Amino acid sequence: MHGNPSQPAWLEDLVHATGLKREQAFAAMMQAWHVPIYSFLRSMLNEHDDAADATQETFLQVFRSIETFRGAAKFSTWLYTIARRKGLDALRSRKQLALRHSHSEAPDWEARLEADPFFDGDEAERKLYAALQLLPARQREVFTLRYFQEIPYADIAELTGTSEGAAKASYFHAKNKVQAHLASSAD
Repeated sequence: MHGNPSQPAWLEDLVHATGLKREQAFAAMMQAWHVPIYSFLRSMLNEHDDAADATQETFLQVFRSIETFRGAAKFSTWLYTIARRKGLDALRSRKQLALRHSHSEAPDWEARLEADPFFDGDEAERKLYAALQLLPARQREVFTLRYFQEIPYADIAELTGTSEGAAKASYFHAKNKVQAHLASSAD
């Protein structure tokens, strides 16, 4: 990891420094990564509170385990892996809660987004996020990583534990389903 140009400049201090230098490195990491990680988790979870909690859990995990980062992967891949796990944990918790309070009707995602004070998108964006919630979890995750975060397919494959071809196929299918949903909701 020493002097690796593909890793962020502050990473060395985050892993090895102490005191003020480590705090400054953590602040630099938060400045660089808080918005992308929150956006990823927001797309994955569709709820501000869940995404904010999962984002906080992600960065707490990074802080607790940064010394385990060895630099074999890009820092961004390692970080998204942690965020992905925290997002999946939140989805599992939500599913368990929903089973305990089971209702037969599916949530109206567009109405929920419209009522969400933290969602500042327009009608088209509400429709897009609502369409994302109809995708299978893997397709939603790949679509979010590729479309919103613009992560290369090779990195998505590493992050999700699939092949690059499988990541491309998931994105292709997700994109087609989103387009079909948007076209049908435009009628």
